[in-house]
Amino acid sequence: MIRLEAGQATDRGRRREKNEDSMLAANDLFAVADGLGGHRGGEVASALAVETLAAEVQAAVQARTDTRRRSFRRRHPHSPVPTVEELLDAVDRANQEILAKSKSTPELAGMGTTLCALVVVEHDDSETLAVVNVGDSRVYRCDESGFHQVTEDHTVVQEMLKAGMITPEEAEIHESRNHLSRALGIESNVAVDNWTLDPVSGHRYLLCSDGLNHEVADRDIHAALLQYEGPTEAADALVDLALRRGGSDNITVIVVDVAEVALP
Repeated sequence: MIRLEAGQATDRGRRREKNEDSMLAANDLFAVADGLGGHRGGEVASALAVETLAAEVQAAVQARTDTRRRSFRRRHPHSPVPTVEELLDAVDRANQEILAKSKSTPELAGMGTTLCALVVVEHDDSETLAVVNVGDSRVYRCDESGFHQVTEDHTVVQEMLKAGMITPEEAEIHESRNHLSRALGIESNVAVDNWTLDPVSGHRYLLCSDGLNHEVADRDIHAALLQYEGPTEAADALVDLALRRGGSDNITVIVVDVAEVALP
């Protein structure tokens, strides 16, 4: 069994008229979605992404639980959680829902969103952690070895960086750093990055929209995560730090602590 503790915070920022970010923190399912800036319906797309993710995961878990009961299998020793495959199916369904809404509602045509999530999943009859990602919202891990970005940004600049066309320093200030190469709601088929991670007590995870990491350097994000013991205090501090550094975009943060890992 994995026991997680989380805190979250969000802010419109100093320059945006509305907050197009959405977040989810419930039932060991944590997600951040950032509606595409400059596109109609960004806040609709991000909300639909997290709502569909939660609903589809819940439906899949319930269906599998019902099947186990009907087959008279022994009661599963853990609280029901999704598999990685069910999680990926839920992200795909979110993509389809956004596309359908965009096509059926002219004023929402072209809407899209990023999505990153950290989820407790079932694997080999035990629980572990999974991360999924589409776009440039990020998941980080803070552990005894330092501060690490788990996800990879799906941006034009990241592709240029990987190809050796620009340096990391140039990438930080490149005029195209906000141009996504992948997002939900744009095409019918979207590749979803995913990872499974061993749960370790004491590790701290951060999910955020780019309104945080575009204003605050990784070293300062890491310092704040180390400074504040509680996840809620850490989340509030990071949003406040991004606002003090300029707050040019919506800022959304979820801090998740692995509080306990019990053997099955």
